[in-house]
Amino acid sequence: MRVRNTWCSSSRKVGTLRTGRLHMRRSGWWFVASSWSSSSLQKSLFSALICLFLGFGAFTPVARAQTTSTIEGTVTDRQGLAVVGADVRLVGDTVGFDKTTVTDGNGNYQLAAVPAGTYRLTVSRSGFATKAFKSLDIALNRTLKFDVILEVGTVQQQVEVSAVPPLLETTSSSEGVTITPQQIVDMPLNGRNYLDLMQLVPGVAINRQADLNSDNATPVLGERANNTGFLIDGLSNQNELNGGAAAQFNQDTIAEFQVITTGYKAEFGHASGGVVNVITKSGSNDIHGLASAYHRNNAFDSSDISGKSVPYLLRWDYDLAGGAAMVRDKAFWFASAEGIHENRQLNFVPPPNTPQFLLHTEEAFNEPTTDREVRLFTKFDQVLGNHHLTEQMNYTNLHVNSTNPLSASTSLPSTRTNLGDRSLLLGFSDVVTFGNSASPFILGLRGQYRDEPTLASPAHPQAGPNTLFNLFSSFTTGGVFGDQGQFNYGATFTPSTLEQKYGTFGASLAKTLNRHTLKFGWDYERTRVDGVEGNLQNDQLFATQADYQQFGPVDAGFFLLLTIGGLTPQANQIKLRNSYNGLFVQDDWKVTHTLTLNGGLRWDYDSAFNKKDNVSPRIGFAWSATSKTVVRGSFGLFYDHFRLGLVRDIPGFGGADIRESQPLSFPRLLFGVPTIAPDIFGVCQSTSLTDAQIAAAGATCPFPGSFGNTTALYGIDHLNNIGLTPIPANAVVNISNVQQLSGLTPDAFLSAADAAIARPNGFWEWGPFGALSFNVFPPSGFPVTIDPSFATPYSRSYTLGVQRQLGNDWVVSADYYHKDIQNILGVRETNLPFAARIDNSGGSLTQVDGFGPWYAGTYNGGVLSFQKRMSRRFTLGGSYAYVSENDGALNSNLSTGAIGVGNGFPTDSFRGVPPVVTDPGTPTCPGKTNATAAFFACNGNFVPQAGKFYNGATLDDGPSDFALRHTFEAHGLVQLPWKIQFSSLFRAQSGFRYTQSALVPLDQDGNGNFDGRDLKTGRNAFTTPHFLNMDMRIAKTFHINERVSVQALFEFFNLFNSANPAAVNFNQNHTPLLPGEPIFGTVSQTLPGREGQVGLRIEF
Repeated sequence: MRVRNTWCSSSRKVGTLRTGRLHMRRSGWWFVASSWSSSSLQKSLFSALICLFLGFGAFTPVARAQTTSTIEGTVTDRQGLAVVGADVRLVGDTVGFDKTTVTDGNGNYQLAAVPAGTYRLTVSRSGFATKAFKSLDIALNRTLKFDVILEVGTVQQQVEVSAVPPLLETTSSSEGVTITPQQIVDMPLNGRNYLDLMQLVPGVAINRQADLNSDNATPVLGERANNTGFLIDGLSNQNELNGGAAAQFNQDTIAEFQVITTGYKAEFGHASGGVVNVITKSGSNDIHGLASAYHRNNAFDSSDISGKSVPYLLRWDYDLAGGAAMVRDKAFWFASAEGIHENRQLNFVPPPNTPQFLLHTEEAFNEPTTDREVRLFTKFDQVLGNHHLTEQMNYTNLHVNSTNPLSASTSLPSTRTNLGDRSLLLGFSDVVTFGNSASPFILGLRGQYRDEPTLASPAHPQAGPNTLFNLFSSFTTGGVFGDQGQFNYGATFTPSTLEQKYGTFGASLAKTLNRHTLKFGWDYERTRVDGVEGNLQNDQLFATQADYQQFGPVDAGFFLLLTIGGLTPQANQIKLRNSYNGLFVQDDWKVTHTLTLNGGLRWDYDSAFNKKDNVSPRIGFAWSATSKTVVRGSFGLFYDHFRLGLVRDIPGFGGADIRESQPLSFPRLLFGVPTIAPDIFGVCQSTSLTDAQIAAAGATCPFPGSFGNTTALYGIDHLNNIGLTPIPANAVVNISNVQQLSGLTPDAFLSAADAAIARPNGFWEWGPFGALSFNVFPPSGFPVTIDPSFATPYSRSYTLGVQRQLGNDWVVSADYYHKDIQNILGVRETNLPFAARIDNSGGSLTQVDGFGPWYAGTYNGGVLSFQKRMSRRFTLGGSYAYVSENDGALNSNLSTGAIGVGNGFPTDSFRGVPPVVTDPGTPTCPGKTNATAAFFACNGNFVPQAGKFYNGATLDDGPSDFALRHTFEAHGLVQLPWKIQFSSLFRAQSGFRYTQSALVPLDQDGNGNFDGRDLKTGRNAFTTPHFLNMDMRIAKTFHINERVSVQALFEFFNLFNSANPAAVNFNQNHTPLLPGEPIFGTVSQTLPGREGQVGLRIEF
């Protein structure tokens, strides 16, 4: 069974790239969408981009546009006349910032490169009373429109009011949400992971049953979660090996962060699934700090599993943070430290019908998962003339022992792993302003070094190799898989170590010219990955409980032992290298007072993959239809980054040189084989009848022609009588005792066994553990080829939305999103002959497996959202999303783990124009041809019509793993009397999709790779029960004096104790049901129940 480590597969089709032309005019520009396919047009666009950079030589390399903002507006008097020459001063309350400008001839002012924070804005002019606005919050990466009206008076007269910034963003076409400092501090956070607040963002799906670092954990608008780009203070925090965020940061280090879901500008690249743009805290002139401690244990918790006690839990989280000025107004520092100590018993329930003897063995391995983490952060800021310099260091050290995601519902405790991860980030940046103070040039420089070693190892290597135990109730079930379930136990991998090192540099420049704000930039990153690949041993055992107890795990029954690894220690070495370059140009053009166009062009290039045509145009608009209504829309191409983990086992890229072997083994000859799997692969044997019983019944092989089968059916005793002396029935036979039992030497017995089933010499061998074995596929290299059509995944995105302010504090929005997700990567057998689907000849070939852009998907989503800012003691927000997404990726997670785990094949690997083929037929099935129409062959496989392009992966088209049909989210915070604060986060969403596994798998394309899914029901045709969760936080603040306050808090997670599904029984049921058989579609594992946490925060 060509099954590597599962029976399932995956794949996808290539889409047509569409882009456009950028036309420059003296007064502006416009964008024309068109399709391209010629490389000459791609080269022309790239050349145009280079010319734009050279043509504006004065601009050289964007200021830290991603991490700073702009405040602008108009100063007028009561009659609406412009006030020329007014002084506008902005001073930071929470950051070290002090800048002044003067209004121009139209009364306009602009202050750029403003760090996010809280400010005091003062406007003065002779003949007018000075006006001061306090507590002005400026979010990151935003243009804040703030108009001021001055009253007649003297400069000495000062009017002080609280700043009320506008709610609507009127100049940006991008879609997303900024998570504010108050939300980071005051919302309930399970595990104090600030990225958990991504669930507040409309269009983000939350799949808590998935591994935290997997592609389907937090998809953004239907994209793989690890396609999201992560920035920290404008520096990359991207794991270029596997995707996702690289380093974790202390919650109290984060000032705020922005999640841009789509429509983002050209300055953001190397990510197709949104951007998470994070900024950290800085010191200010005043000393501020905090100390906190959080505690959790199972005394606060409840079990969501009926009849089960609360799982053991003990967690402590300690935190210190603070900042101040080293030189007032000139130099500042900030630092934080956090330690986490957690012991947690997983909420694991053994699969139904798990044999008691196996549970007894596993008890010793069912130990609590331990988590030990240290997080350290320091940051220094200096203001030297027109330079704003920043240096920072972040260090994390994490050790997690004995862990598994709950979605691994059939994996018993012995399969758990240990994980170690250490990360060091050193970064610097410099923002320089020069030229006219009213409209300066803003030059940004940034650099970074990162070192990230990781270790993955089995938690319980003493449990032996990983085994998928197919448990059968008898020898007459007639199935391939165990009718009483499948159970995983044992260690999958030997230890694997990797060390990632990154060197990053970027430069950028911005300038406002009349109605245009131009930005240019260059990003460079050098990546080195060195390490040792682990070896894999994955056994599939087919046995009854009685045989397992009598003979033990090796001799219990028929088995397939898959071994994958390097032939030498040197072959397991990994040395990956990549140099990334990105260039961009963009323009924000204020066409009129109410209309802004955002346009840009970006080019991304990864040297390891040598794709030079990744040019992405982007265009968007924001139109203020009324003073309280904004309509926005966008179109763009968004290229993902190549994950180097995809080629970690491809020698041509510096990956490990892996070999694989998977013989079929018979430890008791043909006795003890409850599965029909050998019948399919060339040894057609009865599971229960002897040769004499077969002859009496006239029984024949049910799979003639498959892998050389004839009509002959062999009895369970067929090989016991081929020696000089009969071998006792049901005896264990191996290379060590065969001569004693049969009288033949081991080699002579192999020759006799070959002849007994009419096979050529060399068919049988002494395989793993010395058992009689044969290879359907000869030992070969692991699939290591990159297909010549390999291309970068990208998304073509269209958005349209309207935002409306209601009253002074409410905003409601309605948005529509459409995405064509192209070049989804996967594996298929690229040399598979089309005729194999009729004669099943594909398995006899030396396969060529190509990793390429085989698949595509389509996402359509509508989102309604609302937001109320803090007023009348409360704030409230939420959204509802209705989503439809389809793709053909049978496996949702790109394989970047050890030895390519997870990259399966599609149900049908053929892709191309089918030739004319003929099924010769059988006595009971007439022959057919596909010359004029498609048909089903006598073996049940689909044969498409000749002459028409056919992509076999379309058989797997279905609902995507990355989208949930319905999602409703609401969150809020209330300031009650007596300094009591209440906050809550509620989420209700559709269940996750899953696919039914067939009792008898099919080989649709004839390549010998039997797909486990049921083709009659379709991929992801089923949905689990819904997910319902509410987290709550109650806090009471005590003011000790003017500077010191103490806050005591209590948090509940999963307040309603909902038994949310983590895994379901997906195996097709027998008819009628067998005794004790798990019911298809029932929940097999649940997420943790209600958990509580107490905390104490001291702030000064």
